[in-house]
Amino acid sequence: MTEKGLDLIKEFEGCKLKAYLCPAGKATIGYGATYYKDGTKVKLGDTITQEEADELLDWMIENEYESYVKKVVTSKINPYQSDALTSFAYNCGTGNLKKSTLLKKVNNNPSDLTIADEFAKWNKSKGKALAGLTRRRKAETKLYFTEWVEPEPEPEPEPEPEKPKTLTGYLQSEGIKPDNIRK
Repeated sequence: MTEKGLDLIKEFEGCKLKAYLCPAGKATIGYGATYYKDGTKVKLGDTITQEEADELLDWMIENEYESYVKKVVTSKINPYQSDALTSFAYNCGTGNLKKSTLLKKVNNNPSDLTIADEFAKWNKSKGKALAGLTRRRKAETKLYFTEWVEPEPEPEPEPEPEKPKTLTGYLQSEGIKPDNIRK
C-alpha cells in the first residue's frame, strides 16, 4: 500500500484507542477495527496503545483487504487504484466489494470513468446517506483516478575499491612510498 492509500484510510477511520460504537452500531477500536488479529471481536471497554493500533491497521490491510483486492481484481491496475479499492473494502467489507458493480467495472475496464459513479453509490449506512461516507467515496475516487508514476529506481551504490592484499600495497594506497619506511 502506498503512503497516500494508508493516509486516506487513517484520515477517514481516525484512531481511537478506546472502543466505541461506529455509525453502523459496531464496537470499533483503533483505525476502525471491529476485530483483533486472533479474530476476537472488539468489545466496548477495550483499550489499545497507539503502537498496537498501527500494527493492527497494517496487519488488517495486508492480510485481509489488500490481499483480497489482489485476489478478486482480474484486470491490470496501478497501486493507487489498488489502494482505493482496498480502502473501499476496508470500509464496506470484502463481501460488498465482491458483489459490487464497482468490481465488475474495474475488471472489465479499469479506466472506465463510470467507476466514479460506482464508488459514489456506497455512501449509506442503514439506508441513510452519511456525509463522512460521501467524502470518503470522493477521496477514494480521486485516488483511484490519480495517475501513477513509477518511482525512479535507486542508483546503484559505487563499488568499494578493492583493498590491497599486501603491506606494500596498503602503504602505496595511503600515499606512503615503501622506500620511505625504516627497515
